[in-house]
Amino acid sequence: MKVHGVFLVAVFFYLAYTQLISGQPLKDCQTSCGNVTVEYPFGTSPGCYYADDPSFKLTCSDKEKLFFRRNLEVINISHSGELRGWNNISYTCYNSQGNVSTYRHKSYMFNVVGCNALALLSTFGPQNYSTGCLTDVSDPLGSYLFLTRPSRLDNMTSVFDFNPCTYAFLAESDTFHFDALGDLRNLRNVSQFPLVLDWSIGNQTCEQVGNKSICSMSNSLCFNSTRGTGYNCKCLEGFEGNPYLSNEHGCRDINECTSTIHKHNCSDPNTCRNKDGGFYCKCKSGYRLDTTNMSCKRKDFGWATILLGKLPSGLIAPLTYCLQDLSIYV
Repeated sequence: MKVHGVFLVAVFFYLAYTQLISGQPLKDCQTSCGNVTVEYPFGTSPGCYYADDPSFKLTCSDKEKLFFRRNLEVINISHSGELRGWNNISYTCYNSQGNVSTYRHKSYMFNVVGCNALALLSTFGPQNYSTGCLTDVSDPLGSYLFLTRPSRLDNMTSVFDFNPCTYAFLAESDTFHFDALGDLRNLRNVSQFPLVLDWSIGNQTCEQVGNKSICSMSNSLCFNSTRGTGYNCKCLEGFEGNPYLSNEHGCRDINECTSTIHKHNCSDPNTCRNKDGGFYCKCKSGYRLDTTNMSCKRKDFGWATILLGKLPSGLIAPLTYCLQDLSIYV
């Protein structure tokens, strides 16, 4: 049995450095490229990304497109350790005699499209791993290189009329749904799919790196990467911003009383009071807070009896009146 194949190499990265301090990039750093936000520890010029590791350097093209390692167009980057980008598909097309006519090979569900098609996926790193086409692929943690090979088994000419090409590509889960009529002929003219790369800081845990992590010392904390080695940073609850910075762009208090994203739950907005890391609802004098629905209710009244004196018969005359509860709520 003869197999025709071409190779596709895609680099998967992890950011490795251990001796780090809180970030303070230079002023006037580029903060966006097109519609993509660029934030530390990533950057596009010296002094704007973490200098000890060039993996953080991104490139903004003349067409306002942001690239990681020159060939992966960035869609967005999260503080929690994910980089989403556009991945070009790999394909091999054949003529009616079964010979390779055209092909492209560049480069998370692993996909293969085609009749009599075979696709292999191999990863290289701490654990070498290979697999064929599956509905889902869980690759070993720490992989830094992907190798996919779209190919075709013998008897190519029998399917040429409706399936002239085979395809192999990595794609983010739920972004590709197979359609036989459209995909077998030309993959509906789609040339790229989004994929997700995990990134983390170094190869040590938060406990191992201690106070040498680059997480800001104020209002942020370190957490171990759940998908590989190293750690990431996040703002404390009630704060937002870049947890890798220790300046005014780091984790800042969220004003839940005015925010349209992080909203308070006070039934009356006028009772909302902001505080560092949260908020509270304050009722005016004479009212108390009902925590079941966070609304202000008029305080309950109590009754008291005061002894004023004696009647001629020697009986005590009580005087009963309404006494307001004087409890103070702050």
